Amino acid sequence: MLTEMSAHFYKHLKMVSRRPGEMAFLLLHPIITLLSLGIMIWFAVMQGAPASTMLFVFAGIVMWTFFDLVERAVTYGLTLDIWNSCMKHTFSTKALPKHFILGNSIFGLFSGVIAFSVVGVSGLLAFGFNIFSSGAYLINLISIFFFATAIGLIINSLMVSKGEKWMALIWMITGIVMVFSGVYYPVDVLPSPIKEFSQFLPSTHAINSFRAGLGYLPETGASEFLIGFASSLVSLVIGVVIFWAGLKKGHRNGVITRY
Repeated sequence: MLTEMSAHFYKHLKMVSRRPGEMAFLLLHPIITLLSLGIMIWFAVMQGAPASTMLFVFAGIVMWTFFDLVERAVTYGLTLDIWNSCMKHTFSTKALPKHFILGNSIFGLFSGVIAFSVVGVSGLLAFGFNIFSSGAYLINLISIFFFATAIGLIINSLMVSKGEKWMALIWMITGIVMVFSGVYYPVDVLPSPIKEFSQFLPSTHAINSFRAGLGYLPETGASEFLIGFASSLVSLVIGVVIFWAGLKKGHRNGVITRY
């Protein structure tokens, strides 16, 4: 099992090492995002916005970056195969779908932790903001990991059962999650029914719990974590089931053998 799983992990490592753009997306893109938004929020605070505004936005940025990289790894496990017309080989070997899920998601966790650390150190040096001071509330990364993996598997299900036309969701979904999860603002400012829908997203509660660990509404930290963790587990199970169903459909209708 370890060999089959690590093969998917190794494929990502080779891609990152051979493509400077992928390395930049992992190491430079998060820093650019942090600096561009951080300077804007710093300016807002200098103009009279509450100092907690910076804490609120920084916490959202680092969690959203983590989500983006995990979901990207899970979906790129298929995207590269489609681009290179070798997806049929991935699902015709002795490796099972569970190996695909574990290998790609673990690389997502690996790359997400690296980016999270890079952003954390950069934020500390540039703005004096220490995301690691959240302590035990860093465990909310697990909720984000489960949820991002689930979203990636659902997108994969559409690609293996319907084809590459669904590939654009890889980049669209992260933006949708960002809006609905209140990355840059409290979800209370969203109009109905979007505000109510946001409460069903594990990311909303995980980000709020992480903010609580940093001192923003600290009394909500434990309850938000429990809701976020439980809902992320549910979403992961749903994602796995949908991915399995998509694979079966892709085998039946010939989509998998097309690429």
